[in-house]
Amino acid sequence: MDSCQHGLRTRGVSVLPGFVPADLVGQMVAECDELSRDAYHQDVLGTPYLERPSPEWPDGHPRRATSRSSVRTVGYDQFPAMSVIRALFEWDDLMTFLGRVLGREPLYRYADPIGALNVAVMTEGDELGWHYDQTDFVVSLAIQSSESGGDFENVALVRSDDDENYDEVAAVLDGRRADRVTVEPMTPGTLMLFEGRRSLHRVTPVSAGRARYVALFGYDTRPDTMSSDVLKQTRYGRTRPLNATR
Repeated sequence: MDSCQHGLRTRGVSVLPGFVPADLVGQMVAECDELSRDAYHQDVLGTPYLERPSPEWPDGHPRRATSRSSVRTVGYDQFPAMSVIRALFEWDDLMTFLGRVLGREPLYRYADPIGALNVAVMTEGDELGWHYDQTDFVVSLAIQSSESGGDFENVALVRSDDDENYDEVAAVLDGRRADRVTVEPMTPGTLMLFEGRRSLHRVTPVSAGRARYVALFGYDTRPDTMSSDVLKQTRYGRTRPLNATR
């Protein structure tokens, strides 16, 4: 517990390899193989701030820089009732543990029937460009690594509430601060807690071979949290759950 909290305080990330045993990881891979057939593909250009480039900023400014994000996503409502991934997300003891590590208690699962849990599927040619997250923290589970590419690269705590540190961000985007970039180990079964709002990060292009699977668990310090319709339309191609009645 102490080492997890220390990592979050000092680097904005806590990595727990082997959190899920290999036999359960194997079951999760089989689930993802099946679910990925119906994953929604988004392929978009955006800035690191997940917004459109603003003309009010000068050329070369990070808020005008764009990069590509291409990923396929499976929503919460697509997971079967007996899903092992779903069971882990819905396990109350895990949520209690995460709240203690994050120093945010109590935690609540997202109420969103589409966005509370998802699996990001990345195949050859897919990537996630440099960006910040819009949530205070992210909980992810590595299920399957790609054979080539698909590295999770992180520039830890590059901005704060008081300083956007645009010069440093621009240097990272231009490739002038490769020394600031850390590849976080995301071997199958690894649970990662991440302060993504303050750390610039990306997933490098997947080159070839098997798909990369990562599950994302949605928690908040407030009950009844929902994703916006804009986010759901972009990420899942719909705003209503599959079983919704008209």
